[in-house]
Amino acid sequence: MSAYENVLAGKLKLKGKALDVGRLVASGGNTGKSMGLDEDDISETNKSLGEGSDAVAAYDEHLTPAERRYMEQKERIDVHRLAKIANKSHRDRIQDFNQYLPNMSEHYNIPKVGPG
Repeated sequence: MSAYENVLAGKLKLKGKALDVGRLVASGGNTGKSMGLDEDDISETNKSLGEGSDAVAAYDEHLTPAERRYMEQKERIDVHRLAKIANKSHRDRIQDFNQYLPNMSEHYNIPKVGPG
């Protein structure tokens, strides 16, 4: 029945002082001992995070050949698209847009219908 010693009965009280619920301490537990990582472990994790190419290579090993081709093609298309966008300055893009606007059909104008 020790699992049910901290059960509180009664209605749920949302406002007011927090209830003092005793903390169960296991006999022979590791009180005061650090559960953190050693400095060596921290340095190893930092090194592994810094090596992103290894993580990408490990990810590529699990891909099928079709998935690899798809990812390569998508990357080539993205690079091409970004190079095309980066080639134009803001002024050039605005000028192209201003030339594009008069050539648009004015489909949003509602023609007059009915008598009058």
